[in-house]
Amino acid sequence: MPAAVLATLATVLVLCTGVLAGALIAVERAIVPMLSGLPRQTWSEVHRALDPGFDPLMPTVNKVALAAGLGLSFLAPGAAAKAAFAVAVAAVAGVALVSELRNVRMNRRIDAWAEAREIPGGWDVLRARWARANRLRTAFAVLAFCAALAGCWLAWA
Repeated sequence: MPAAVLATLATVLVLCTGVLAGALIAVERAIVPMLSGLPRQTWSEVHRALDPGFDPLMPTVNKVALAAGLGLSFLAPGAAAKAAFAVAVAAVAGVALVSELRNVRMNRRIDAWAEAREIPGGWDVLRARWARANRLRTAFAVLAFCAALAGCWLAWA
Protein backbone atom coordinates (compact mmCIF):
# COMPACT_ATOMS: atom_id res chain seq x y z
CA MET A 1 0.00 0.00 0.00
CA PRO A 2 1.47 3.39 -0.94
CA ALA A 3 2.56 5.45 2.05
CA ALA A 4 0.61 8.46 0.76
CA VAL A 5 -2.67 6.51 0.91
CA LEU A 6 -2.01 5.41 4.49
CA ALA A 7 -1.02 8.95 5.48
CA THR A 8 -4.20 10.33 3.90
CA LEU A 9 -6.38 7.77 5.71
CA ALA A 10 -4.62 8.56 8.99
CA THR A 11 -5.07 12.29 8.49
CA VAL A 12 -8.76 11.85 7.70
CA LEU A 13 -9.25 9.62 10.74
CA VAL A 14 -7.49 12.00 13.12
CA LEU A 15 -9.37 15.02 11.73
CA CYS A 16 -12.76 13.29 11.87
CA THR A 17 -12.31 11.86 15.35
CA GLY A 18 -10.99 15.24 16.48
CA VAL A 19 -14.09 16.97 15.11
CA LEU A 20 -16.34 14.38 16.78
CA ALA A 21 -14.57 14.73 20.12
CA GLY A 22 -14.36 18.51 19.94
CA ALA A 23 -18.00 19.00 19.01
CA LEU A 24 -19.24 16.59 21.66
CA ILE A 25 -16.99 18.09 24.34
CA ALA A 26 -18.40 21.52 23.45
CA VAL A 27 -21.93 20.17 23.75
CA GLU A 28 -21.07 18.51 27.07
CA ARG A 29 -19.28 21.52 28.57
CA ALA A 30 -21.38 24.40 27.19
CA ILE A 31 -24.71 23.38 25.69
CA VAL A 32 -25.88 20.74 28.18
CA PRO A 33 -25.29 23.02 31.21
CA MET A 34 -27.00 25.93 29.44
CA LEU A 35 -30.00 23.77 28.53
CA SER A 36 -30.29 22.32 32.02
CA GLY A 37 -31.08 25.76 33.43
CA LEU A 38 -33.88 26.56 31.01
CA PRO A 39 -37.60 26.24 31.74
CA ARG A 40 -39.58 23.55 29.94
CA GLN A 41 -40.83 25.43 26.86
CA THR A 42 -37.61 27.37 26.30
CA TRP A 43 -35.55 24.20 26.72
CA SER A 44 -37.62 22.39 24.09
CA GLU A 45 -37.38 25.27 21.61
CA VAL A 46 -33.63 25.75 22.02
CA HIS A 47 -32.97 22.00 21.86
CA ARG A 48 -34.91 21.74 18.59
CA ALA A 49 -33.13 24.79 17.15
CA LEU A 50 -29.70 23.26 17.81
CA ASP A 51 -30.35 19.91 16.12
CA PRO A 52 -30.18 21.05 12.45
CA GLY A 53 -26.72 22.47 13.12
CA PHE A 54 -25.38 19.02 13.96
CA ASP A 55 -27.36 16.87 11.57
CA PRO A 56 -26.39 15.80 8.87
CA LEU A 57 -22.79 16.99 9.46
CA MET A 58 -21.93 14.83 12.46
CA PRO A 59 -23.28 11.54 11.07
CA THR A 60 -21.30 12.19 7.87
CA VAL A 61 -18.11 12.87 9.84
CA ASN A 62 -18.76 9.67 11.79
CA LYS A 63 -19.15 7.60 8.61
CA VAL A 64 -15.98 9.01 7.07
CA ALA A 65 -14.08 8.25 10.29
CA LEU A 66 -15.41 4.68 10.25
CA ALA A 67 -14.29 4.15 6.65
CA ALA A 68 -10.81 5.60 7.21
CA GLY A 69 -10.39 3.69 10.46
CA LEU A 70 -11.47 0.41 8.94
CA GLY A 71 -8.95 0.83 6.16
CA LEU A 72 -6.17 1.58 8.62
CA SER A 73 -7.18 -1.36 10.84
CA PHE A 74 -6.21 -3.65 7.99
CA LEU A 75 -3.56 -1.70 6.10
CA ALA A 76 -1.49 0.08 8.74
CA PRO A 77 2.04 -1.17 9.34
CA GLY A 78 2.42 -3.26 12.49
CA ALA A 79 0.00 -5.17 14.68
CA ALA A 80 -0.01 -2.56 17.46
CA ALA A 81 -0.99 0.23 15.06
CA LYS A 82 -3.71 -1.93 13.54
CA ALA A 83 -5.04 -2.67 17.04
CA ALA A 84 -5.07 1.02 17.96
CA PHE A 85 -6.94 1.89 14.78
CA ALA A 86 -9.40 -0.94 15.50
CA VAL A 87 -10.04 0.60 18.94
CA ALA A 88 -10.67 3.92 17.22
CA VAL A 89 -13.17 2.26 14.89
CA ALA A 90 -14.94 0.56 17.79
CA ALA A 91 -15.16 3.86 19.65
CA VAL A 92 -16.50 5.69 16.58
CA ALA A 93 -19.08 2.91 16.25
CA GLY A 94 -19.94 3.55 19.91
CA VAL A 95 -20.57 7.22 19.10
CA ALA A 96 -22.86 6.19 16.24
CA LEU A 97 -24.76 3.61 18.25
CA VAL A 98 -25.36 5.87 21.25
CA SER A 99 -26.35 8.70 18.94
CA GLU A 100 -28.81 6.63 16.90
CA LEU A 101 -30.23 4.46 19.66
CA ARG A 102 -30.46 7.14 22.34
CA ASN A 103 -30.00 10.79 21.43
CA VAL A 104 -31.63 10.79 17.97
CA ARG A 105 -34.65 8.87 19.25
CA MET A 106 -35.06 11.34 22.10
CA ASN A 107 -34.63 14.23 19.65
CA ARG A 108 -37.54 12.85 17.62
CA ARG A 109 -39.73 12.78 20.73
CA ILE A 110 -38.78 16.36 21.52
CA ASP A 111 -39.57 17.40 17.93
CA ALA A 112 -42.99 15.74 18.22
CA TRP A 113 -43.79 17.93 21.22
CA ALA A 114 -43.57 21.01 19.02
CA GLU A 115 -46.15 19.56 16.64
CA ALA A 116 -48.45 18.62 19.50
CA ARG A 117 -47.76 21.99 21.18
CA GLU A 118 -47.57 20.20 24.49
CA ILE A 119 -44.58 19.07 26.51
CA PRO A 120 -45.55 16.09 28.66
CA GLY A 121 -44.81 15.65 32.32
CA GLY A 122 -41.55 13.86 32.97
CA TRP A 123 -39.74 15.95 30.34
CA ASP A 124 -36.98 16.62 32.86
CA VAL A 125 -36.31 12.87 33.11
CA LEU A 126 -35.88 12.73 29.33
CA ARG A 127 -33.57 15.75 29.50
CA ALA A 128 -31.38 13.97 32.08
CA ARG A 129 -31.34 10.76 29.98
CA TRP A 130 -30.33 12.74 26.91
CA ALA A 131 -27.47 14.37 28.85
CA ARG A 132 -26.24 10.97 30.14
CA ALA A 133 -26.29 9.53 26.62
CA ASN A 134 -24.40 12.57 25.36
CA ARG A 135 -21.76 12.07 28.08
CA LEU A 136 -21.32 8.45 26.97
CA ARG A 137 -20.93 9.30 23.30
CA THR A 138 -18.51 12.08 24.23
CA ALA A 139 -16.37 9.53 26.09
CA PHE A 140 -16.43 7.27 23.02
CA ALA A 141 -15.42 10.18 20.78
CA VAL A 142 -12.48 11.13 23.02
CA LEU A 143 -11.38 7.49 23.10
CA ALA A 144 -11.61 7.34 19.29
CA PHE A 145 -9.45 10.45 18.92
CA CYS A 146 -6.84 9.19 21.39
CA ALA A 147 -6.75 5.76 19.75
CA ALA A 148 -6.37 7.34 16.31
CA LEU A 149 -3.43 9.40 17.55
CA ALA A 150 -1.91 6.33 19.19
CA GLY A 151 -2.32 4.37 15.96
CA CYS A 152 -0.47 7.08 14.06
CA TRP A 153 2.32 7.15 16.60
CA LEU A 154 2.63 3.37 16.59
CA ALA A 155 2.60 3.19 12.79
CA TRP A 156 5.05 5.98 12.05
CA ALA A 157 7.13 6.72 15.17
